[in-house]
Amino acid sequence: MRIAAMIISMLLSALSVCGQQSAANDSEANKALVQRAFQAFNQGDFKTLNDVFDPKGPIHGRRGQDEVQGGPFAELKDSCPMCAALSNRQIKIDLIVAEGDMVAVRSTWSGKYSGTVRGTAVADKDISVTYTNFYRVAGGRVVENWYQSDSLSLAEQLGFKLTPPAH
Repeated sequence: MRIAAMIISMLLSALSVCGQQSAANDSEANKALVQRAFQAFNQGDFKTLNDVFDPKGPIHGRRGQDEVQGGPFAELKDSCPMCAALSNRQIKIDLIVAEGDMVAVRSTWSGKYSGTVRGTAVADKDISVTYTNFYRVAGGRVVENWYQSDSLSLAEQLGFKLTPPAH
């Protein structure tokens, strides 16, 4: 009876270790998928972005604004508007952490920004902005994205001024 209990205990221990290794492998695979997405952002590769991001997946933005990822896209400006607005873009992952189906990333995006912001044309402004994203991965795709960016710093770099309200 003792031998059977020892064998069962050893089997349960082995299964626990296998489960931990499997979860670690899943986390590493999810991290690699998100790194692939950032490589595609940097290269302007909307085809890879279409492969990585689930078109039905929600994007949770600032102030509770949610939208659907959408796609597949035929142009970079539709898949990643910030990528399309930045020439000479450099997108650097500053920190990446994965656990289970979640991957957290802090990144810095820099380059020359050209586009229209709140009705004002902006051309070739050097910018650097940080983003924080939390991605949920399932079935080899990003299925959900929560993001926050330093929009005040970006607005200031583009020449906008924050003015206090008149009393």
